[in-house]
Amino acid sequence: EQLASIDLIELSKEARIEHCRATRDLSSCGRYVQHVLNSCGHASLCAECSQRCDVCPICRSPIPDNGKRVRLRLYHKCLEVGLISKQHDERFQEKEGHGDPVNMDVQRLHSLFDVALQNNLVSLICHYITDVCLDENAVSSDPLLAFLLDEVVIKDWCKRAVKALISEICTIYRSGLETMKSKLSQMQKFAVQLSGISTVVEAMIASFREAAHVNDLHHLIENTMKAKQHLEAMIWCTRHEFLEKICSRHASFATWSADVIERKKSAEERQWPEFSGKSSGHNEVNQGILFIEQALQNLGGQQSYRDNEEEAEITCLQNEQSAFEFSYTIDQFSVNSYPFKNLREAVDVLFLHGGSDMVIAKQAIFLYYIFDRHWTRPDSEWRYLVDDFAATFGISCRTLLECLVFYLLDDHSSQALEV
Repeated sequence: EQLASIDLIELSKEARIEHCRATRDLSSCGRYVQHVLNSCGHASLCAECSQRCDVCPICRSPIPDNGKRVRLRLYHKCLEVGLISKQHDERFQEKEGHGDPVNMDVQRLHSLFDVALQNNLVSLICHYITDVCLDENAVSSDPLLAFLLDEVVIKDWCKRAVKALISEICTIYRSGLETMKSKLSQMQKFAVQLSGISTVVEAMIASFREAAHVNDLHHLIENTMKAKQHLEAMIWCTRHEFLEKICSRHASFATWSADVIERKKSAEERQWPEFSGKSSGHNEVNQGILFIEQALQNLGGQQSYRDNEEEAEITCLQNEQSAFEFSYTIDQFSVNSYPFKNLREAVDVLFLHGGSDMVIAKQAIFLYYIFDRHWTRPDSEWRYLVDDFAATFGISCRTLLECLVFYLLDDHSSQALEV
């Protein structure tokens, strides 16, 4: 509550590592200040010196004798209640007299931003950008404090926060289905936090007019959104245990692949002469193509998944057992990349490839896969999956019908024609 109502300039002051300014025999006390004076709000005296001093060393205002003289600083309140790990403070104590004061202040400010993120207060960080970092009046002659008012501090926090979240998500992904099921609430919280970071990055992008300042921010927000979209899909899959207990209409992956190859051949046979290369005098005949192939190709992107700089940091989210599958490029997707071997591969291929702005198309391809996997089975066995997916991701009934139609247009079987 105090963090939500704090003056944003004061937030940067809270991040400062202050030392006691009381003097003893012409030398400074020098201990860390964990309290502020109730009388004036300055962090100028340690707990011991505040009991023997009569005035604040900064503003020289008198310190009343009656009542409590000091209260804990916000940063140390957060430490006390466990919102910030005490390991941070212990690390600062070890660096006393040796560490880089700028770096130490920045780490403390980042810790307060972490508290804001974890408690759905990203608006506070956004306002810090617009009202403090980009406010010409929010300046300080103190170089340490002035650095805390620079937008680069926010940018560095965003990068660090995304990296830390991705690391924790990877740990959960590697832990197996049962552990993932037990940590669903934590995964959902991470998705909210990734969304919050993307909001902060968007606020920074909107605040800058020069393209030179926002190039790396565009990469960062793309990484963040892809990690979020992938995580949301993984949460859905975890809730349904990756369909391990739900029968596919295909006897095996091999028969499914063979069926897709037959669809491909049928698509080639159905090409009308006037649309072929022969009719126009070209040497190459326009090969038949499935809707699923076109959809995968339309995800876009010409660079290798491994080589694309903006995607490099999220490759760890893919399944390690199928990591070798991702060496091809998006435009190389063909019948050989569909069907996906399992639900996890479907999530990795779709939500770690292409642009994050293509998420609706990716969800549609995912539904195509679900239809292909189950549609000839009795509705009671699988249709609830489609309904739940639609409810989870806000997909309309019309879109669901379109996905089924796209699948049926790829299926040459008599059963599909009857439908």
